Amino acid sequence: MIYFWIVVYNVFIVPLAVIGFYLMGIFNMKIREGIKGRLRSKKELLNFVRSRRNRRELFIVHSASLGEFEQAKPVIRGLKALRPDILIVASFTSPSGYKNAERMEEVDLYTYLPLDVFFWVKVFLQKLKPGKIVFVSYELWPNLLFLARRYRISTYIISARLRNADFKSRPIVRSIVRGLYELVDNIYTVSETDEHAFKKRLGINKVEVLTLGDTRYDQVLQRAKEHIKFRVKRVFDEGFAFIAGSVWPQDVRHLLPALKRAMERFEDLKIIIAPHEPTQYAIEALRDYFEQYGYQVDLYSKLSEVSSRRVVVVDVVGILAELYHQSRIAFVGGSFRGSVHNVMEPAVAGNPVIVGPYYKNSREAELLIEEGGAFPCRDREEIFEILVHLKEDEKFYREASEASRRVIVRNLGASARTVKEILGLS
Repeated sequence: MIYFWIVVYNVFIVPLAVIGFYLMGIFNMKIREGIKGRLRSKKELLNFVRSRRNRRELFIVHSASLGEFEQAKPVIRGLKALRPDILIVASFTSPSGYKNAERMEEVDLYTYLPLDVFFWVKVFLQKLKPGKIVFVSYELWPNLLFLARRYRISTYIISARLRNADFKSRPIVRSIVRGLYELVDNIYTVSETDEHAFKKRLGINKVEVLTLGDTRYDQVLQRAKEHIKFRVKRVFDEGFAFIAGSVWPQDVRHLLPALKRAMERFEDLKIIIAPHEPTQYAIEALRDYFEQYGYQVDLYSKLSEVSSRRVVVVDVVGILAELYHQSRIAFVGGSFRGSVHNVMEPAVAGNPVIVGPYYKNSREAELLIEEGGAFPCRDREEIFEILVHLKEDEKFYREASEASRRVIVRNLGASARTVKEILGLS
């Protein structure tokens, strides 16, 4: 049945998707950047292939974007540590992942994955000749999987979750999704709940499905150990710092009024706020909000020493994980928009975490809430109330902080288990 859907995919969906992608590139800067990046990647790929004189075994590790690459990092380090002879190619779908991913010495080539056009993917695989392809978390492409199976390339999904399980359980969707996952050789899930979802709800029985855990826990601990070495600027010298990370307009609509009330109540409360996309518009909108109430704002990039003001807007990317270690309470964005962003980075820093109502895309957020280290809020009033409770009740704050760290520590070790399975050492 999957071969029927792949024919349908190539005859009808791919041509329309490619045409739409290039047309949207005329109007959308991010898509246009992806098109240009793929053209540059072709040249870099050719140079890499030409310079690869000795035919060392090669693994592709594919991440949709920056967040997935963070999950991949400890696995990449482990693969290279145990197999220093292999070459590793890190591929990406999005420009944000490709541009902002930390250049690790363990990775031999960073590249864009070609659009999932049969011939383009075929050329990509024929040139690289990978022995294994590792997909991080969820992103699968039909032609890439089909050709990997045809060329007998071993495929793996690590830190796998079955997202939108109810939707994927519907008859026709279930047939398509199950067929796609059954083109993969190994699926390593983050929890037994997800393993059960793959086996029972999707009915996968032709693929090895194992629960190995989420590799992001290992990565956030690694970053926590290194955050001092990163040497991000100190934002405040004193006071009680609240940080809001990766916020969207839907988040700030509820968050900012709550923060204004809290700042009026607590004179020592100081704010670090980082928009998910630090565009000029987003930065100015945040600045204007606080300044209309008399709170002067510093931009992080302009700080030469600690800020003397109560609000700092983070106008650079890539430092949020380190800034969490300068705060006492965190709000994680995306949670009023539809899906919460990374809650583990503030948790490993010992921050009690506040989120909006949309957090069930994140198993980590669910675990933190169950443990008492995170608190879901439906509106500005609930954000204000939980912030006040954490600020005024020292025992409550301490228990929430300890719960956050406990969730992280309890879930370590997934990367080592994953590496062993990929290399066949278990």
